[in-house]
Amino acid sequence: MRALRRDVGGMPLWTLTLVMVAGLVIAAFLGGASTARGKAPAYTPPSDASTPTIPTPMPLAVFIGDSYTQGVGGGGVQWPALVGEAHGWDVENLGLGGTGYVRTSDVNGCGRTYCGSYGEAIAEIIGSPTYIFVSGGRNDFGLAVADVSAAADALFAELRDRYPGAKIFAVNTWFDDDPPPSDPTAFSQAIHAAAVKHEVVYLDTAQPLLGRADLVAADGLHPNAAGYQALAAAVNAALEPELTP
Repeated sequence: MRALRRDVGGMPLWTLTLVMVAGLVIAAFLGGASTARGKAPAYTPPSDASTPTIPTPMPLAVFIGDSYTQGVGGGGVQWPALVGEAHGWDVENLGLGGTGYVRTSDVNGCGRTYCGSYGEAIAEIIGSPTYIFVSGGRNDFGLAVADVSAAADALFAELRDRYPGAKIFAVNTWFDDDPPPSDPTAFSQAIHAAAVKHEVVYLDTAQPLLGRADLVAADGLHPNAAGYQALAAAVNAALEPELTP
């Protein structure tokens, strides 16, 4: 203790000691701050960090058709959506009530002032589809078979020209639980022939609603939710051999 009371240059030794210690502390602090300003610490990623992956986009499936494709009567259930879900596809549903290979429609059929035929619906396709389905023809039934054949031929030709890499399907014409008013054989054969001509796969799903009033909505014309599920099941069954590698 006596040693600390000694004067050094007129200053008590203990005071000088405190000044030296304080100087060392300040110097250490300023040196650390300078280092921090001059060089940022290296980033160490978390131990569980991983490289982000970009999900592969789902194939796009476009569906062209009439009110059956649109889903009228199903309470929100649509067979194209069910088929798309079963196969992991994005679905673009262009179905419009009252339309056909030849027939156009209006507010009474599709809810718009004008709805074009299936050939005109091509202009509404957005993106590059992997799969294209054309389903319907019921609204054309009764027209001259030659007119339907020519319209189907033009439709499939344009689809094949615009989307050469797409897999294109034509689904047979469906009717409700009652038999069609006349034999649809010539009508169906015309669509089938046009499809084959342009390398479009014709899917014959028979008539899933025939004799099944329980699958038809209260209007007696369109499928109900169960009916659309039956149509989707029929399409999936016909598709299976076409999609198997």
